[in-house]
Amino acid sequence: MRAFIVLGHRVPLTPHFMLNDLPGSAGRLDILCRCVTAAFCLSHGIRRDVLVYLVLQDQLIVRLEGRRLKHLNPDERSTAALLQKALAAFAYRPHAGGELESTPGIWIASGGLSKALEHVQALGLTVYWLHEKGAPIRQAQLSADAAFVLSDHLEFLPEEAALLERFTSLSLGPLSLHADHCIVIAHNELDVRFASPGAFQ
Repeated sequence: MRAFIVLGHRVPLTPHFMLNDLPGSAGRLDILCRCVTAAFCLSHGIRRDVLVYLVLQDQLIVRLEGRRLKHLNPDERSTAALLQKALAAFAYRPHAGGELESTPGIWIASGGLSKALEHVQALGLTVYWLHEKGAPIRQAQLSADAAFVLSDHLEFLPEEAALLERFTSLSLGPLSLHADHCIVIAHNELDVRFASPGAFQ
């Protein structure tokens, strides 16, 4: 299993934003939508063994689970609409201390980065912090059951870095990349390393 924890520092905590203005009124929700697409979408298919945790302002977690996910299309607007439904469901029917499933495969709950890290570790996943100053990923030992933590267009906050410094820090290359591109590269690295025998024949 693979997981991606993506930090959204300015994404609204309510559904009151315009789907036609994701970079503006939605606090760069467009970035998180592209990350969701990169994490799940294949050509003519969806990765079912993937989890995505969108951590919104360190207050809410939207969790997407590939094995149950439905209605996901490879465009930002429709993905944003699904996330908007999750925020609306939580705003009107909050679950004290628990998760609320808004649409198939999408849950929302109170919590921040610390809670997301606890969740993936409880699943037995090895956590990797994707950071430009980390060790080159191609020279690192990787687990097939991996959880990667990455940020949106903003740098990690000091309190986030403090939580992540105990984990292996990995770099995907010498240049600064978009978050969704980082997810594609991480997927490809694991796809190549752990491909079944004869997969490339």
